[in-house]
Amino acid sequence: MDKTSIKKTLNLLKLYKESGVSEITTSYPQNRTLSKKTTEAKKMDSLTDIKTSLILDEPNLDDVNTLEELKEKISSFKGCDLYKSATNMVFSDGNPNSKIMLIGEAPGHDEDIQAKPFVGRSGKLLDKMLEAISLNRNKVYIANIIPWRPPSNRRPTEEEISTCLPFVLKHIEIIKPKALMLLGSTATFALLKNTESISKIRGKWVNLTVNKITVSTIPTFHPAFLLRQPGQKKHVWADLQSLRDKIK
Repeated sequence: MDKTSIKKTLNLLKLYKESGVSEITTSYPQNRTLSKKTTEAKKMDSLTDIKTSLILDEPNLDDVNTLEELKEKISSFKGCDLYKSATNMVFSDGNPNSKIMLIGEAPGHDEDIQAKPFVGRSGKLLDKMLEAISLNRNKVYIANIIPWRPPSNRRPTEEEISTCLPFVLKHIEIIKPKALMLLGSTATFALLKNTESISKIRGKWVNLTVNKITVSTIPTFHPAFLLRQPGQKKHVWADLQSLRDKIK
């Protein structure tokens, strides 16, 4: 049973329990001569196997305190199958001492080849966005929710986002930015858990608490979206001005 199936099964069992279901029967013949202890032991073994599988796939970041240690943890992590089809693990770009951190969705083709975030068409537009408020890559720090390119540049699944989220949170904890800009709906929903559309919540500052630090956070549209909808650039310009004012 793969990780996705396991989680779905656990969620279903939780729903049964909350609904008052105490026994699940099957359409297959049951050996009623087996002792109750034997049956219970088999159930416990099955649950133990499920829990062990989930625990093994969760990254342990308790001993991670630096960017180098985090990068090594992600590089050696095998709990997300995206690494199998990706050319490179895309960690970050920019200045780790910056007051500003930008988080996008996932690497695309160009990012996968160069092992750097935002280097394709979206990256060129992001550079222009930063230049508009007198910033550049040497003055900000850039990362993604997902460090590996999804096949065919598809949107990351909820499972992939959930698996990689501990890495992102640790990344924020290490950088300790004064201001965090979330580029696009994937980054916004992953970190803020907000189900409203990005068009409704962009431009609004909220506090994101990660471990013991609280970061002023603003969502905005992803550069890739602006390439498809250039008429929305005026809204991002307003968000960028707000970001600039926040770090003064």
